[in-house]
Amino acid sequence: MTQATVLPCSTYGGGVESLMGSPHRAGAAEEEEEMPETGWDAADRSGQGGANGIGPIEHSVSTHTIRGFMLWQDFVHENFPWLEMRNLEGREFHAEVGSCSFGDSALSTISADPSEVHRTKRLAEAAEEGFIKLMWQMAGQLELEQDGRRCVISAGQATVCDTARPYKIKLSRNSRFTVLVLPYGACSGWERISQRLCGSPLRDATTARAALGALMALTGSGGSARPGSNATALRAIHWMLSSSLHQSATTMKGSGMDGEARLSKAQGYVLQNIGNPGLDAADLARVLCMSRRALYMLFEAYHLTPRNMIRNIRLQECRRILSDPSQRHRKIIDVAVEHGFKDPATFSRQFKARYDVSPSQMQVGRV
Repeated sequence: MTQATVLPCSTYGGGVESLMGSPHRAGAAEEEEEMPETGWDAADRSGQGGANGIGPIEHSVSTHTIRGFMLWQDFVHENFPWLEMRNLEGREFHAEVGSCSFGDSALSTISADPSEVHRTKRLAEAAEEGFIKLMWQMAGQLELEQDGRRCVISAGQATVCDTARPYKIKLSRNSRFTVLVLPYGACSGWERISQRLCGSPLRDATTARAALGALMALTGSGGSARPGSNATALRAIHWMLSSSLHQSATTMKGSGMDGEARLSKAQGYVLQNIGNPGLDAADLARVLCMSRRALYMLFEAYHLTPRNMIRNIRLQECRRILSDPSQRHRKIIDVAVEHGFKDPATFSRQFKARYDVSPSQMQVGRV
């Protein structure tokens, strides 16, 4: 990962929690003892948050930077236990996180170097409580594993996990994503849909994106909204998110590994084997346990072909490296070969056709 922006350890639900897991909360039971209401009728009481996580927005937005994986590990282990961590690259680790908390919820935007966090079964059992963790990908890729499912989401996609059960999150290079951590009460009936929803891309991405846009606008209001309007807006946002989660779960019910899950698995396989120039449709058909004909029919439903998807993922990863100022010392031909391109001329032509700039222009920032 890269540098990280983290909320102070005294602020509930923000910062590292959004990326890693649930923060240790001493005294949490006492704080919530007088909140018996649940569901969407738990209205804001004179600015006090209800069991659905609605409460006044705290505009003490915090941004921090941590350099070095050892420092990152020390910080997380001290303030946010119950996680195993792994640096996926040997270079200096860097992460940046900006967070804002409101009621019992927290919104964070995280940019990070390639890394992995894992909540094992033992650590999940040791954690005090669980939360709903919604993730929207802004750039790069994020891979989530939970409940025997694995999905890879790219920019514009969203997924969800339950921190009370084991899960694993893996970030690609130049990954940037937004995380919303919610108490279970924010989504009525979460216990009925969690097992079949977590670890899969959200089907109702449109509603989820609309909710994210509303959240970003709300947390960026600087406290200028009239009293009570924040709680009203948050209730509407929670309703949108709950609707999106239930709609996604409904469309997945009884489908087993559906088309979108298969496509995510194919994307993950390409990312894991991106340096293999011979990667082709036959490899994807084998991994997905389906015939080549069925594979092409699957991709056709998403207006794709296996070849185009492989090429686009290669180009996207090359673009992220070439646009990263810290990677400008790298030779373009090395980046191309590392991502499975055998011919530099073909790489340059395809790159310019897709992004309307040459690889060298992208590398020096002339975009």
